[in-house]
Amino acid sequence: MELTILLSKVFGIYLITMGLVMIIRRDHFMFIVNTFPEERLLRFMVGIIMFVAGVFLILQHNDWSSLPAGLVSLLGWMMALKALVYMNLSDRAIKKWIGLVNVPSRYIWGGLISILLGIYLINFSFGLGWF
Repeated sequence: MELTILLSKVFGIYLITMGLVMIIRRDHFMFIVNTFPEERLLRFMVGIIMFVAGVFLILQHNDWSSLPAGLVSLLGWMMALKALVYMNLSDRAIKKWIGLVNVPSRYIWGGLISILLGIYLINFSFGLGWF
């Protein structure tokens, strides 16, 4: 449970911060995401780092006993799977996938969902008792 609390704090702060940045600077993110398919080396290196981090989380925290623990575990699995996608999909497939998700409204909704999940994890990990 101590590891779940620590990781909930880290992911909670990260999710709130990134959610706000995604909403406020969505044009900046859209530009970055549009250039991502052309940057093969960057895509591969990001994939390696994400895969190592995801596998680390899976091995250290594959706990589904509660909702907060399950969310942290899910983030680890999602990180590892997304990394495999980055490293293995063709440039054409990455461009097609990015074309589907790189829309301003998705950044707003994604940012809001990220903020809400972050607030939930912060509430749990710091024992704020908001809900």
